Parts: sequence; structure tokens; C-alpha cells
Amino acid sequence: MSDLLLFIVAIIPVVVLIILIYFADKIEKEPLWLVAALLGLGTLSTIPAAIVELIGGVILDVLFGSFPVIESFLMYFFVVAVAEELFKFLFMFAITWKSRHFDYVFDGVIYAVSSSLGFALLENIMYVFMQKSQLGFLAGMGTGVGRAFLAVPLHTSVAIFMGMFYGKAKEATFRHDFKKCAWFITLSLVVPMLIHGFYDFCLDSSNHILMMVVFYTFVVGLYAFTIWMCISFSKHDHNITGRLKVNVTKDGWLRYAITDQREIMILGLTKPFQGEVLEIPEKIDGFPVRVIARSAFAYTNIVDVRLPENLRLIEDTAFFNCPYLRNISLPDHLIGIGNFAFEYCYNLHRFLIPHVQFLGNHLFDGCNQLTDIYYLGTPEEWSRIRFDQSENQKVFAARFYYNTVRQ
Repeated sequence: MSDLLLFIVAIIPVVVLIILIYFADKIEKEPLWLVAALLGLGTLSTIPAAIVELIGGVILDVLFGSFPVIESFLMYFFVVAVAEELFKFLFMFAITWKSRHFDYVFDGVIYAVSSSLGFALLENIMYVFMQKSQLGFLAGMGTGVGRAFLAVPLHTSVAIFMGMFYGKAKEATFRHDFKKCAWFITLSLVVPMLIHGFYDFCLDSSNHILMMVVFYTFVVGLYAFTIWMCISFSKHDHNITGRLKVNVTKDGWLRYAITDQREIMILGLTKPFQGEVLEIPEKIDGFPVRVIARSAFAYTNIVDVRLPENLRLIEDTAFFNCPYLRNISLPDHLIGIGNFAFEYCYNLHRFLIPHVQFLGNHLFDGCNQLTDIYYLGTPEEWSRIRFDQSENQKVFAARFYYNTVRQ
């Protein structure tokens, strides 16, 4: 029973931190199998790291055994930190660099933290049970609790730095900037090594009051900064491939993509629409629907369309040549409508324009049945819209009504 309790104490911080980091990925979660594989590889990376540390420790003891401070400095900065961070990185790199799932910058953080926590997991279990075997249950428990607040978060913190630079390195490859890629790869190794080495060196010297103060100040500052950095990095996460991933709604009708701004762009239909009213939802996957993409519904058989209140933009040719389109409900807070958006929509008889900021060219060319256009605002508000009158003669060919009230 005591061994089970110690085992739980050893793994809890790893489990908690991996869950927190995993759900910090707001746009597109990484496959669980990949996270599990990285955790497993992280545990395996302890083997070559331990071998290097053992060999390095013997060499340094022979060369600098009479100079304990120098030996400690070299051991922690150039052996322990280098070995542990290098092998965690190499094992992570082996299965993620060319992965098709590596398409957002924050994915690098997920990968690095998973690998690092795999390393921390085995290391934690070993330390806890080693202390228990030498000094008893309470010593093992104390070690587990202490490492939950120090060593395990340290591995997570340096992994956040590693992952941040790793993600930027991957992004640089898509931009064919290989010098910047090499620079970020270097930073993804050197920065964690320096942090790790400084942490271990200060901890080893913390029997001195000054070093103890330096150590705990450093730890608190490091953890606070990496928490802020992780939140900020997640908030500003973006696609690095230059291509938006196409998804399909659960009902199977709509194709959409999640933009870097964490908004939904509707890309179109997956098949000819069979219902009478196509209603675009307010949110998909928890993100607001903001954009109807270029040519999203062009040449389709839609008849009635209800757009969400969140919608801000209808791009060029979004409803181009929809011969059956009869009614479309535009939201009040729409910012603008692109060029040719409703050209050749033969069945449009009436159209209501909300308080937009701009209108594109040739909006209603070919809409021969369009007789009435309603505008929610005043003539003064209409005059402030960015709008080329010479390219929209059809607007003035229809009867135009200001100060319209929605029925």
C-alpha cells in the first residue's frame, strides 16, 4: 500500500502538468497517441542521458576533483543539462519534425513538454523509491512532494522554451528561411540547457544562504514567466503551413476552417443542399463563425440562407451564380460584402443591407428580378459606406429604401 501511495505521488505532478499543457492548445488538439508516444520516448531518453552523466561525472572527478565548485559548475552546465536536454530533444525530433500533425507553432510546446515530462516521470519514480529504500517511507514521500514543486515544473518550464523555439523553427522551414530555422533549433537547445544548468548548480549550492535566496528567487521567477509565456503563446498560436485545415461539420453539410484568429471561416457545402433553409450556426467547435469565404456557395442550389449574428465578412463571389437563391438574412453587424458576391442570383427580388462599412463592386449584376433594396440606416450613414457607385449601377436601378426596420 505504501509503494502504491509513493507511486501515485510520483506520477501526479506529471499527469496534472501534461493535462494542463494539452488543453492549453486551443485550436487543434494533438493526437493522444502522439502525446503518449512522446511520453514513452521521454522515459527512454533517460537511458543515454544517464550513461553520459555517469561518464562525464567520472571524467570531471579525475580532472577537477580538487576543485569542487568548478567540478560542480562543469557537471551541471556541460554534462547534466546538455545530456538531458539534448536527448529529450533528439527523441522528440525523431517522430515530430516531419509529422503531418505539426502544423501550428504551439504544437512544438506540446511535443517538447510531453517528451520532457516522460523523462521527469521515470526520474521522479526512481528518486522517490530510491529515497524510500535508503531512508524509509517518509523520506520517499518528502522527495515526491518536493519534486512535485521543483524538479517536475523545472522540466516543464525548460520544455516550454524548447517547444516555443522548436515551433518557430518548423515555421521557418515553411517560409524557406533555413538560416532562421537553424537559429531557432540552436535556441531550442541552448536556452533550456542554460536554465537547467543554472537551476541544478544553484540547488547544489543552496546550503549557502545567499545561493538559497538566489535559487528560490530564480525558481519563482522562472515558473511565473513560463506560465505567462505559455498562456500568451497559446493565445497567439497560428498555422505555420500557410494552409488552413478543412473540416466538416457534424451534420456533414458544411466545410469550414479555423483561422489563426480562432474564428470560423465557412468554405462551402460538401454536397448539394437538400433542405429548404440553409442555416449557418453561430459557433462551430466553440469558435464564432465570422467569414463566408470566397466562392463558398457559388453555383449551388441553395434557396433560403440564414447567416449567423457573429458574421463579419462575406468575401468575393461568395454567392455568385446561385440561380435559386431567393432570401438571405444578413446580420446587423456585418462589416462588408466583397466583389460579385451576389452576381447572377436570378431569383433575388428583395435585399436588405445592414450597417456595413464597405460594399464590393458588381454586387447584383445579372440579378434581373431584384426590384427592392432596403437599408437599415439613414442617407447620411449610407454616404459613409466605402462604395463605388459607378461599379454598382444595379443598386440604383432598384427601388431603394432608407431607415428600414426588420420585420
